[in-house]
Amino acid sequence: METLLGLVLGILQFAFAIVWWIAGYLFWVLAWLVLPFVVVAYVAMLAAEKIFGRDLVRAWIKERSKRLGSGIAARVWTSVSRVALASTVLPFRVLFWFGVYAVWHSIVSLLWTPKWRPWTRAWGKRWRPERPAPARAPRSATKAA
Repeated sequence: METLLGLVLGILQFAFAIVWWIAGYLFWVLAWLVLPFVVVAYVAMLAAEKIFGRDLVRAWIKERSKRLGSGIAARVWTSVSRVALASTVLPFRVLFWFGVYAVWHSIVSLLWTPKWRPWTRAWGKRWRPERPAPARAPRSATKAA
């Protein structure tokens, strides 16, 4: 019984470690990529309020956010509903193995990278214009010499 409990606790610890790693990764993405834009936008909004007036700026922001928000929400809901419908059609074992493959692929991508790079390889195989063939002397001229 103790061995089984130890195995279950080990699997739970491993799952928690993966979730914790993802949460930490998302936190640092938020901190280093999104937060600077938020700070710049806030400073720009304060400057615009000083220049154009608070009511005018707030009305403009409200109008833009309503227009953009309604379009984004509709598109997100459409894509989520399509994905949900497609996932209900798949058998459970397919969803399970897709999850296993996704985790395996992320681990392999973190630990190993190929020596070749796709863009370098593609650039090496790109289309090149055909070079004109070098001019050859006629055969009769080469026999006479």
